[in-house]
Amino acid sequence: MFKLKLPFSIVSLLLLLLYFVPVNAQEAKSFTMKEAMDYAVANSYKTKSAALDFKSTMAQRRGYISIGLPQVSASASYQYFANIPTQLIPDFLSPVIQGALMQYGVIPAGPIATSDKMLPLQFGAKNSFSAGATASQLIFDGQFIVGLGAAKMMVDMSKLNADKSINDTKASVAQAYILVLIAQENLRILDSTYINMNEILTQTKAIQVNGFMDETDIEQLTLNVSILKNKLDFTRRNIALVMDMLKFQMGIDIDEPIVLKESLKSIIDQALASSIVDKQFDINSNFDFKIIKQSQSLLYQTMKVHQAEYYPSMAMYFNTQENAQRDKFDFFGKGQWFNTSVVGVNLSIPIWSSGIRHYKIQQDKFSISKQEIIAKQVEEGLKIDVQNSKTSLKMYIDQYFNDKNNLALSGKIYSKTQTKFKQGMATGLDLNQTYLQLLTQEGSYINTMLQLLNTYTNLSKALNTL
Repeated sequence: MFKLKLPFSIVSLLLLLLYFVPVNAQEAKSFTMKEAMDYAVANSYKTKSAALDFKSTMAQRRGYISIGLPQVSASASYQYFANIPTQLIPDFLSPVIQGALMQYGVIPAGPIATSDKMLPLQFGAKNSFSAGATASQLIFDGQFIVGLGAAKMMVDMSKLNADKSINDTKASVAQAYILVLIAQENLRILDSTYINMNEILTQTKAIQVNGFMDETDIEQLTLNVSILKNKLDFTRRNIALVMDMLKFQMGIDIDEPIVLKESLKSIIDQALASSIVDKQFDINSNFDFKIIKQSQSLLYQTMKVHQAEYYPSMAMYFNTQENAQRDKFDFFGKGQWFNTSVVGVNLSIPIWSSGIRHYKIQQDKFSISKQEIIAKQVEEGLKIDVQNSKTSLKMYIDQYFNDKNNLALSGKIYSKTQTKFKQGMATGLDLNQTYLQLLTQEGSYINTMLQLLNTYTNLSKALNTL
């Protein structure tokens, strides 16, 4: 027997390559609709961004609170005088010297001469160093106190926006999930019809060879098969697009494969079994309305902040400072330091602003009135939308059962016409008419399922039941 012997180095290289080559392809993650929504809540771009906005607002509020806490700062200053500042003073030395000389008889006694001459004198040392600390504490400030409430409301608003983004993301993921299932169901139906149509075309061509079939029927069947093939190709590409959209909504890389575990039938069954159309609409649980009301409360608080500008403010401070002057840079030796300390209170009383504060408050009142109108408009609009969604959902449920029965019926008619066509009891025109009828019913069935599930999702979003 012939045996091939490989050098040891080549064997080692092959083993190394086998070690690093993955045995299995990347395993696809699988999701039910609820799992997809939960994944998106933690990983979607929208929810992550909203979570960061909330954290930023929390940090902003803590920063605002810090304004009312003690503030401490320190400072140090060093100066070197290349030329010590010079001051001019009146010449008081000449009269003094002249008087002393007269007193001791050095010069004859007489009137002391006066002079307009100025003496240049330098005060200080070449090196000067000072270090100090200041502590301050806000005692009372109306704007700050009222602003604390506004800062808390801003946090609540940010939390509402984060919760709304979660609700919106769930709805977007649910609709994208449904689109993928609808596209897959459409592909399944079209593929089944295409296979069946191809079989008829093949059989008809065989019959035509024997001269028992009109060539026009062959051409019509060929055209139908070609059109159906184009629909299949388009649907396959569409599935890839809506799948990428679902991944995008979930926050998954579009190159990462995923599998949908839940079937279209199970989701439709859930929608049909749900009693959501009978659920009472609580306007106060709707995120859009809650955000509008929170905005209204913020406007009230803003007006209070502006009203607090009429109040006085008071703050206390303490400052201590050490100063030293040296002819040489020797501040860490035995030289003397001089301390200055001061404690003080600042009181600020607003008296007159020429109407600035007054008109700020007037603008706030107008904004509040406008917000009340908007809130009422949103409330009524949401009630109408929910009622319309409930009515539409009932209509689509009835239409779903009707389209489902019609699709089954058109399928039977098409199947019987096929049999008659093969037996020569029906023309190609008859077969084409039943085929077009089947395609129409398939399209209506697919569209009704999509509308039903989208309406159900939108109603669940409005009722905050996702």
